[in-house]
Amino acid sequence: MIGNMKSQTLFAGAGSWRGWVGVLALVSPVVLAATVGAATVSFGSFPNNSTHSNASVIAAIANVPTNAGVVYDPIGQTNYLRVYNFGTLVYTGPVDVSLTLERIRLGYWMPTETDDGGFFNFNNAGELPNIPRMGNNYYMEFVVWPFLNLTNATYDTGQKAYGVVAYPGPMRLLIGLGGEVWFTGDHYGEAGLQLEAENVNPPPPPGIFAVTNIVVQGTNTFLTWNTIGGETNVVQAAGGNFGASSNNFSDISPNIIASGGDLTNASYLDVGGATNFQARFYRVRLVQ
Repeated sequence: MIGNMKSQTLFAGAGSWRGWVGVLALVSPVVLAATVGAATVSFGSFPNNSTHSNASVIAAIANVPTNAGVVYDPIGQTNYLRVYNFGTLVYTGPVDVSLTLERIRLGYWMPTETDDGGFFNFNNAGELPNIPRMGNNYYMEFVVWPFLNLTNATYDTGQKAYGVVAYPGPMRLLIGLGGEVWFTGDHYGEAGLQLEAENVNPPPPPGIFAVTNIVVQGTNTFLTWNTIGGETNVVQAAGGNFGASSNNFSDISPNIIASGGDLTNASYLDVGGATNFQARFYRVRLVQ
């Protein structure tokens, strides 16, 4: 199924150059759970001790907008979120943590995972490096588990998320006292496959997925752009005249896949791209 197509236009260098970045989102149906036997547990209340503060949880969640919940990758897309289970990619697609945020608003603590609601102070070097450091006891961590019954104040640890992930799974939220919400689908990047956190509140600023530079190198053209590691990029080009535009694009590159799973950059050398054209227009497609 082909989803929304978003585009962004960027002018780079002389007026005859125009970079365009488009997104083609392909979304496939995903089985969220496989029933393996109910193990219903009652929620408790967030504790007060050396590692937890009920008052801090209440203060933080009060600053989170009630319409927050959609998870965004660093370039603002919502269809390419990833969940890793012990180093294995088990899911790619949309993630919404609204149910977890509502659980926290209700004051429901998961007593079977005692770190739930506890302070998260970045004790490991390089952990989630894109999250601003705000000092000790500013952020709290919360388990993201889809099998919640908020009406009955219970959760089920006997299910398997995405058919294979046993409780408590790798998904976590970090919530700051100012209402910042971050998501990790790789348990704080411990597998090394996705080191950075994803945005929930606020969403990432627009314009990150963009052509950043177009340079003529003799008869060739060298393009660079921001993208997400692990995703497939294809460069397209179209000929034209100075001061004009074009929608007649065609692929000129093979599939380009940047390394890693975080925000990074990619590049492509268009051999001969600076010859035989009065103007040449470029754009990059992000495909799955």
